[in-house]
Amino acid sequence: MSSVARDLCHVAACASCSELNRAISERVLALQHSELAHKSHFFAGRYENVYLAAEHIPQLQTILDTALDHAASLLLMDRQALRLGFWFNIMQTGDATLPHSHDDDDELLSGTYYLQVPPGSGALVLQLPEGATEVTPKEGQFVLFHPAVEHEVLPHQADTPRISIGFNVGEAVSR
Repeated sequence: MSSVARDLCHVAACASCSELNRAISERVLALQHSELAHKSHFFAGRYENVYLAAEHIPQLQTILDTALDHAASLLLMDRQALRLGFWFNIMQTGDATLPHSHDDDDELLSGTYYLQVPPGSGALVLQLPEGATEVTPKEGQFVLFHPAVEHEVLPHQADTPRISIGFNVGEAVSR
């Protein structure tokens, strides 16, 4: 098994994903209150995580595949040896995400992908060993980091939602 340094903050972009991001965002907003959505992590008056199955958002597979490709490259592992779990974060005006990490289980890598980022969107703050690093979100951007890195999202100041996909990557279970 490979590991990723705790000081990792890898940023990559999908410059050609604008229409894809728009289609996914529209579908997520349409489904977020449906019986297909499961919500968790109720903090400060909102559910931070909205879970929707990929089968309900067909365009999503391209983003998930790209996230796995980035993870395989960073972890120096075969893509087939990895699994990815994901959720959506929909932030309204004033919403923030409290400091936390993702090292509760067997995660090898954590990250986010930005689908919709209006001006005034809250920055991602990563507490790296060399100090806090603030990442200004951009539509089509992946940010990948070690799961033990504490991180938070500063308050969202825009009138339209900031939508991202959070994800964890771990080793696929052999059967």
